Amino acid sequence: MLPDHCAILGAIIGSLGGFYYLYETILGKAQPNRITWLLWGIFPLVIFVAQRVQGVEGVSWASFAAGFTPLLVFAASFFNEKAYWKSEPRDYYLMAAAIFGILLWAMTDQPNLALALSLLADMLASLPTLIKAYRHPHSESWIAYAVSALGFGISLLSVQTYHFEHTAFVAYVFILNASLAVLASRSPGHPGATGLLR
Repeated sequence: MLPDHCAILGAIIGSLGGFYYLYETILGKAQPNRITWLLWGIFPLVIFVAQRVQGVEGVSWASFAAGFTPLLVFAASFFNEKAYWKSEPRDYYLMAAAIFGILLWAMTDQPNLALALSLLADMLASLPTLIKAYRHPHSESWIAYAVSALGFGISLLSVQTYHFEHTAFVAYVFILNASLAVLASRSPGHPGATGLLR
C-alpha cells in the first residue's frame, strides 16, 4: 500500500494520459468515438456539480478535471478530418442506455447504489470505444491509455480503506484504461483487428 498522498500523484499521471490522447487527436493519429468521449466528459461534470451543491470542495476538482479533458478531446475531433470516427447506430443505443443509467443514479438516495449505477452508465458509454479498439486498434492511442492506467494504478494502490465507495471507481478506471491499452497496442493484422480505417 502506498501513502495516501500518492493518490494525487496518480491522478496527475492519469490526466497526462488524457492530454496525450488530446495531442494525438489534434494530429489526427487518434480517432476518438465522439459518443464515448462526450459522455466521459459529461458524467464527471454531473458528479462535480452534485459534489459542489453538497459542499464538497477539494476532491470535487478531481471530478471536474476527469470530465474536462474528455470534452477537449471531443471538441478537438471536429477540427481535424483525420480525427473523425463515424458513429454506428449501436453507439446511439448505448448512449441512450448510459444516459438512462445516470438519470437513475441522480434519483437514488443510496450512495453505493448511486455509485454502482454511475459505473454501469460509464461502462455502457465505454463499450463503443472498447469495440473500436478491438476491431481497429490503430485508431486509438495505446500510450495514452497506458499512461492513464499507470496513474490510476498508483491511485488504487494508495487507497487506505478497501470499501466499495473508496475503491470501486478507481479500480474500474484502472481496468478500463489497462484493457484499452492492451487492445489498442495490437497490430492491425492481429486476429479480430481489421485494416480498415472506418
